Amino acid sequence: MRVKTIINSPSKTLASALAVFCFGIALGPLVPATWWEGLLVATIGSIAVASFLKRRDLRFIFVLMAVLFFALFRFTQASLPSHVSTVADAPSSEIRVSGVIDAEVERRVGKQRLVLDQVALADESRAGRLLVWAPLYPELRYGDELVFNCRVEAPEPFEGFAYDRFLASQGILGVCYRPAYIDVQPNESFSLVGSILSFKRAAIDTLEQITPEPHASFLAGLIFGGSSSLSPELKDDFSTTGTSHILAASGFNVSLFSLIFLSWILSTSLGRRRALILTSVLIAAYVVIAGATPAVVRAGLMGGVVIISHTVNRKQSLLNVMLAAAALMLLMNPLILHADVGFQLSFVATAAVLGLTKPIEKHLSFIPKQFELRTSFAASLAAIVLTLPIMLWHFGGLSLIAPLANLLVLPFVVYAMGATLIALALSLVSLPLATWIALPAWSLSSIMLWFIVTLGAVPLAAVEFAHARLLAFVLAALYFLFWFHKRYARAS
Repeated sequence: MRVKTIINSPSKTLASALAVFCFGIALGPLVPATWWEGLLVATIGSIAVASFLKRRDLRFIFVLMAVLFFALFRFTQASLPSHVSTVADAPSSEIRVSGVIDAEVERRVGKQRLVLDQVALADESRAGRLLVWAPLYPELRYGDELVFNCRVEAPEPFEGFAYDRFLASQGILGVCYRPAYIDVQPNESFSLVGSILSFKRAAIDTLEQITPEPHASFLAGLIFGGSSSLSPELKDDFSTTGTSHILAASGFNVSLFSLIFLSWILSTSLGRRRALILTSVLIAAYVVIAGATPAVVRAGLMGGVVIISHTVNRKQSLLNVMLAAAALMLLMNPLILHADVGFQLSFVATAAVLGLTKPIEKHLSFIPKQFELRTSFAASLAAIVLTLPIMLWHFGGLSLIAPLANLLVLPFVVYAMGATLIALALSLVSLPLATWIALPAWSLSSIMLWFIVTLGAVPLAAVEFAHARLLAFVLAALYFLFWFHKRYARAS
């Protein structure tokens, strides 16, 4: 009876197929990569059988089987075969390395972080990308060709974090910490990605001119992601208070901004259609300004989900949108489901913002509704609660002060982002005017940093758990049981 209910509803049919695809990707690590041929045959065979069946329920089951087999097949294709020579297969001594910078160069305290593609070791081409920590000079840019000497190492996990798997999800299979004799061949040809990244660099430089440090670095982290310019002491305070996630180009930041901006603009006389269009344009502009990196595009996609949620009223349609967004990202890169904490946090936080904000708002009548403070507070609380198991699972510790710190800081995030973006836009007209317009952003930054530094100094603000993953599993199970109970109660 349940199958008939699903196949008679196109939205439920689509949701089932998308959910099975995501489930198949989740099972991917259990399947040997050598099974890819059998999985491909099984996918084609299931589709063929489904096309000849007349009973809709059986046809539906075989279609789901085809989707599952295809998901497993796609996962097997995400990793390089074992017989392929990669950048990780390098001698333990220094070797001549060449390659092309194919991602944004991150300038940090005393060094540059860059990623090379088209890597060759001793003039022999190798598969995979190489992460390089280079000195600050010479200044490197996207598209530059490099030649240098270095001892290439395989990435290793540290402090319980699977750093090697995280880099592998980005195609990075080797690391070089101390390159020597760097020879640079600058990229003189036009590059759209290079132009976008140059625009982003110019925006950050402008932000440094109109706001003092550490506020410029903090606001840049809110907008573009990254905390490399902050002092080690301030980074520790962010880690201790469990607020490091706001310094990433996260789906939570963008979805929260989209939710608050939409809630505000829909209350004006602009109209629903124009409000949705304006918010979409702002998200697209953000993706371009922030460099259109994979993390930024993912964050923009999560913001797009928020916009779509305001165009559909049915919960089933919203579920389909979330599943479609997840399936699309996993189709592009199946490895991010298990290895990329940013993907997990972005997706879960966005789901929390969309699904739990309104129910939580009903219990926060003591918070004023002006400036959408109640909505912002409720969305922040929802994201904190739902992402807690992920934080425990990956980082093995828990910031006891994090709930308070996030509840005090997160409601200001969207307003600081908005004020910063307005100041950056006006800087194109007049830099002195932008300096004055940036005062609200500077004020909000001061308040947020004061909370973070003050709470970071509290004794026993963060603790380590010997069985953090077990606790994370128990929390996730309790969340699922609570959701299942609520769903069953509504159905009955």
